[in-house]
Parts: sequence; C-alpha cells; structure tokens
Amino acid sequence: MTDRKRAMSKPFFVLAALSLAAIVGLCFFRSNASHLEYRLSNIEKSIERCSVEEEELRRELSSLTSTIRIYSYCKERLGMSTARSEIVRMPSVLVADVIPVEPQKAWRSSLFSFFGFTVN
Repeated sequence: MTDRKRAMSKPFFVLAALSLAAIVGLCFFRSNASHLEYRLSNIEKSIERCSVEEEELRRELSSLTSTIRIYSYCKERLGMSTARSEIVRMPSVLVADVIPVEPQKAWRSSLFSFFGFTVN
C-alpha cells in the first residue's frame, strides 16, 4: 500500500505545484494589468488637462488678435490715436495742358536760348 500511496501522491503533488504556479502567474498578470490601468488613467487625465488648457489658450489668443483689442492696446498703452482722414487736393492738370518738348529740340532750344536765339 505504501507504494500505491506514493504512486498516487506524485501526480497529486505535480498537479498541486502546477496549479500553485498558475495561480501565482495569474496574480502577477492581474497586478501588472492593474498597474498599466493606473498609468493609462493618469495619461488620460493629463490629456484632458492639456485639452482644457489648449482651449483656454485658443480663447486667449483669439481675444488678443481681435481688432478691438489691438486698437484699445495701441490707444491706451502706446498712446497712439486714430489717423484723421484728410483729403489732399491736387491741382488738376490735364494731359492736353502739358506740351511735350521733343528731346532733340530741348537741348538745342536751351543752348540757343542761352545766346538769345529761338528754335522753331
């Protein structure tokens, strides 16, 4: 009978050792999964904070680049004032009023007029 007990105890011992190893392995994997889940939740919280901060920065940027904000900043802090629109009146000169002088006659007429002659 002792041989029979030993023969039955070997497979039982092997099965008990394998089941204990499987339980330890499963506990290790569950612990690792919990740690990874914790890290993932921290990353998701960080992403959420960054997206909220991005929205705030976008709103601030749009308010800083608005025309009214730039106008008020220039007026209050830089002391600038609005430009007055003044119309500059130019004397109206028609093209027909200006008589073009031919280039060849121009230097001749100035040279001859120096001596008192006129060129036609």
